[in-house]
Parts: sequence; C-alpha cells; structure tokens
Amino acid sequence: MQTHEIKNGCEYVVGDASEVLEEYREAAAVTFLDDAWASPQRVKRLEAIYDTHPFNERIGSQNDSAPDESTSVEILDACYDSLTEGGWLVSDAQDWVAPHLLNYLVRKWGDASQSHENYEGGGYRKLGGVTFLCENGEPSDQTKGTFLTRGGYLVIFAHKGPTDRKTDVPARQLVRQKCIQNDKYDWMSIKPIEPYVNWIEGLVDPGELILVPCAGTAPAALAAERVFGDDARYVCIDNNEQAFEAFKRRRENEL
Repeated sequence: MQTHEIKNGCEYVVGDASEVLEEYREAAAVTFLDDAWASPQRVKRLEAIYDTHPFNERIGSQNDSAPDESTSVEILDACYDSLTEGGWLVSDAQDWVAPHLLNYLVRKWGDASQSHENYEGGGYRKLGGVTFLCENGEPSDQTKGTFLTRGGYLVIFAHKGPTDRKTDVPARQLVRQKCIQNDKYDWMSIKPIEPYVNWIEGLVDPGELILVPCAGTAPAALAAERVFGDDARYVCIDNNEQAFEAFKRRRENEL
C-alpha cells in the first residue's frame, strides 16, 4: 500500500480497496464506486485489458483477474461501513452487474425507492446514468452491440439509513463527450467529470470527505476540486500504480 498526497486533504492510495476503506469507517459523505465488474470474463474490451472482480463467491468467472482477490460484494460492504449515517453510495454499473447490484442493495441496505410517505429508511434509491451525445445531439452509438446500443453507462444511487442529503439534481446526465480517450492519458476508459460535479454539488458540503474506490482517473475527485477548490477532501483508491499516474496526468490537464 502506498499513499500519494495530492494536496492538503486529498490523497490517492495504491492498494486494496476493501482494506483501505476499513480505515475510513463512518467517515464519508459520499462514496463513488467504479469497480471493474461489467460482466464475467470481461478481459478485453475496446482494446483495453481490465482486472476484474467476481461479484461474489458464486457469480463471476475464473478469468476475473484483479490482484487483490476481493469480490465486488466485499467492496460494497466496505463502502457501506465507510459512509456516515445518511451518506450516499454512487456506483457506476453496466448491463450485467446492474440486476445483481440492485438485488444486493435492496436485500442488504433496504429499498428506499418506495414511496417516501411509507418508508423512512435507507437503501437503493434511484437508477440513473450518463448518456454520451454526438455533435448532432443524438445518443452516441460508441458502445455498439448486437442487441441495442447502450450509449453510456448506468449509475446506481443508494444511501445508508435515513438521509437529510436531498437534491433535485437529475440522476441521469447528458454529456457531449466520448468515454474512451486512451491516447490522451494512457489509461483505459476516461469517464467525464461534469456529471460528478452536479452530483457533488447536490449531495456534498464543503470540507466533507468523499471516497473513490476503484478510482482509475477519478472523475469524482476532480469534480470535488472543481466544486470546492481548497475545501475539497477526497481519498482515491486503486490497486494499479498506473491508474495513479494516469490520474496525475488528467488532473494536471483538466484542473
């Protein structure tokens, strides 16, 4: 495990997400998760090689290759423990993992998508996402497939217990930007910053901690710096030193 100080209150840790999150129990206002879990055997996609976690001990693949040997469920449990009461999980997802993730959140965290008049607890709250738009305003067909085109990625929102963190920021965001920019930062997939700016403005106050496990180039952390400047506080975590190097290049370029 190696900790890189970005600036006062902001760090990037190269290490196991589950282990690092244990150091931040009940500390984060929001945890932004982007685990490489899109599907079993996602070894190559868009000419990128991903280390992937099995979802749990039963669901996954022998080709899942993350060096830390964690499962996605173990990381989710660590995310729950990292949140303050009322804190939010904002988790990127894809088609394969979404039903597994939603089912797990409803069973373990609760179902906050019920009518607010009848339910005051926590759990899964909203299914959102990011849609990439072409220059003509149409959804991107970049994520081509035989059975429809995704045009972006899903984002799942949940909170720990009852919450006073409320916002009317849309769970679905539109972005005029392609996702993949391998040549720019020498990293696999680069997600846009703008949606995370909007969600942070809605859910986080200045000086509050956000955690970014499985960070990659960490758009949520960069969004926090855009929103709060010197009052931003974040800890990014990734098991790949190259992810940190890509984050540094992106931060220098985009901030």
